[in-house]
Amino acid sequence: MPSYEVEEIFAGQVVVTHKVVAPTPFRAAKLATNREITLRAAEVRWIRVFEQDGRRRAYEYTFSDRPQPAPMSSLDSPITRSR
Repeated sequence: MPSYEVEEIFAGQVVVTHKVVAPTPFRAAKLATNREITLRAAEVRWIRVFEQDGRRRAYEYTFSDRPQPAPMSSLDSPITRSR
């Protein structure tokens, strides 16, 4: 199986790099980030995947899912008053 270098990019800066073995660049991006992905348009936060076989082709993706908010505890609930 091919190996890939997966970079997570925010505002033009690489913030995280992963080495992944996967059948495709798309699957490598998904495995490295543990998120759903899609093709990139013009997002500020995105993923670049390089082939590691000497060709160094690059593939660009972005996150298609939204991070789930942390569940609120009862202490975080707004205060309500009854009349």
